[in-house]
Amino acid sequence: MKEDFLHYLWNYGLFRGKLKTTEGDDIEVIKPGIRNTDSGPDFSDARVRIGDTIWAGNIEIHIQSSSWYEHGHDKDPAYNNVILHVVLNNDKPVIRSDGQQIFCLECSDLIPEQVYEKYEGLMKSRQWIPCARILKFCPEIIINSTIESQIVERLLSKAKMLENMYSAASNDWEELFYRILLRSFGLKTNTTPFEMLAYSLPHKIIQRHRDQPLQIEALLFGQAGFLSEDLKDPYPQQLKNEYEFLKNKYSLNPLDKSIWKFFRLRPASFPTIRLAQLSALLHSSPTLFSEVLEINDINTLRSLFNASPNHYWSTHYRFDTIAEVTRAKALSESTIDILIINAIVPILYFYGSYHKFSEFKEKALNILEQLPPEKNSIIQNWKSSGVVVKNAVGSQALLNLKHEYCDKKRCLECRIGNELLK
Repeated sequence: MKEDFLHYLWNYGLFRGKLKTTEGDDIEVIKPGIRNTDSGPDFSDARVRIGDTIWAGNIEIHIQSSSWYEHGHDKDPAYNNVILHVVLNNDKPVIRSDGQQIFCLECSDLIPEQVYEKYEGLMKSRQWIPCARILKFCPEIIINSTIESQIVERLLSKAKMLENMYSAASNDWEELFYRILLRSFGLKTNTTPFEMLAYSLPHKIIQRHRDQPLQIEALLFGQAGFLSEDLKDPYPQQLKNEYEFLKNKYSLNPLDKSIWKFFRLRPASFPTIRLAQLSALLHSSPTLFSEVLEINDINTLRSLFNASPNHYWSTHYRFDTIAEVTRAKALSESTIDILIINAIVPILYFYGSYHKFSEFKEKALNILEQLPPEKNSIIQNWKSSGVVVKNAVGSQALLNLKHEYCDKKRCLECRIGNELLK
């Protein structure tokens, strides 16, 4: 048994029978306290009646009471306000650093068997999520409240990541968005190469050539390493000549072409096509982030990404190789929606948090509400399990739940897990 399970039982008052100290005094939990996830006692600001006296202070929980000494709590003044030691086994009385012996609740005989069996089942589950077999018993209101909390947690987590990126981008919002956008263009397969490209080719260089689409293409394809070999077609030869000049002008060092992945990608998702689409976008909207801040309508937001790549790409997926099927290579609506979810929504939420502009945080959530849920195996599994996914708020929240809680077996910290265990 893990301490987390004892935390759960204490927090929700699930110990069975009457609670007594090891000395035989009755215990009444008036307030279990607030769970502490940082250093210090496990629960703070608790209220407990022991005998005829009400005590206010902190609660510490261990499997063995002797862990008090193993963790050095007997020498730490931060634990001098602990009023009750809750343990599975009381193998040794404990004393605070101020010399005061602490009341002890030994709970080995107070564990509700059914709750523990459910907990063990979750911890040993090999299903796609631990609660897959019993999820149907969870009330819809609990699932909906979980989605509400998970979307906020996901956006806060992304905002924290962007805070570090913002500092690295010299507090330049356009540069930050450029880096996020390029990372998002890589989707899952080429995220890292696109991120490397963003860092090796600053946005300020792109901006200097915003009125020259050929030069923007040359910079992106050249810096990505696709112009480092002999090329036959006039268009890539022209790009190569432009890049050689610009590379010397800005002292650029191109990436190795081998970092880009084509395997198992549909031709429309090849990195060469994505680079062509990105080039067109950066030319048509050189200050894209500033435009994003002003737009509230989802269709207008989508229209920003409707830039058409160079006509060469209507007949090619790679340089010097004519495609069997010719078609326009503009971004699809589903790809645009993914870019909005992964780039625009996080930076709007972070922008609102950073400047304390609540309207931008609300705008980020509103955009997600207007977008359809993502289509992937994880969301399909949630749907197959009976969870209703209405929009991108739901899909983003459920992705966070899967990655941050289900995969890590954090069932005791999950509202759904809590409900199913009771």
